[in-house]
Amino acid sequence: MLKYNQKACTRSPLRGFTLVELLITMAVLAILLGLAVPTLGGMLAKWHRDSATRAIVSHLQLARAAAIKSTRRVIMCNSIDGTQCAEASQREWSSGWLVFQDDNTNKVLDADDTVIAVTGPLAGIASLRSSNGVRQFVFMPSGLMASGMSSLVVVPRTGHPMRIIINRIGRLRLSEDQT
Repeated sequence: MLKYNQKACTRSPLRGFTLVELLITMAVLAILLGLAVPTLGGMLAKWHRDSATRAIVSHLQLARAAAIKSTRRVIMCNSIDGTQCAEASQREWSSGWLVFQDDNTNKVLDADDTVIAVTGPLAGIASLRSSNGVRQFVFMPSGLMASGMSSLVVVPRTGHPMRIIINRIGRLRLSEDQT
């Protein structure tokens, strides 16, 4: 005999959200998003600054390591087109840079020099400049820099700049400028 299950046939009350509950939830979400969006813009600018800083620091370390490994002079210079070092009047580094082994020691990228790395323009950066007008960082086979201490300043579109300080022995340190 077939048993009849009365509990299974009864209609259960509908479950869900009322219109008022949905509107309140949407209002709370809108308020939270309104508070979070300005913070995200600052975080994005800081991320661009830190990304550019990491890129240039890693290439400075690469240039120093390549000079020591190859026992030759290695130069990192700013570049506009990625094929040659920029002219003396061009002090901006945000358009990119080159790292090359200067085999003939003339401080110019020639056909017989070995290109180690090329970097193009950086996104989200207002400027990347040398504080003392240096266009090239020259690392000697000993790992020392040919010039004295220098620094590069990474300036984001908003927020605080980051200073990359390179001392004579090729050691790097970072300093967040509060200006």
